[in-house]
Amino acid sequence: LRIIKLLMAKELFPTIAFAFGKRDVETLANSLKGLEFTNEDEKKAIDEIYHGAMDSLTDEDKQLPAVQNMLPLLRRGIGIHHGGLL
Repeated sequence: LRIIKLLMAKELFPTIAFAFGKRDVETLANSLKGLEFTNEDEKKAIDEIYHGAMDSLTDEDKQLPAVQNMLPLLRRGIGIHHGGLL
């Protein structure tokens, strides 16, 4: 978290951070609560893209926790990927 805050202070974004293990990836992403990496225009664009992508999923896939928990992270400029995602 200290490294991410340092990168943010020095405006060194975008940044990719790696963690090994599904649980570690999700834990690290959630530890960034309170940090915003996007502005309002970017949030609107993210909403449009996300909802467009959701339209292509089955109802069953839309209910997956990984899918439902993704939008709040994306809106803040945080994306995650691990083997457990679609």
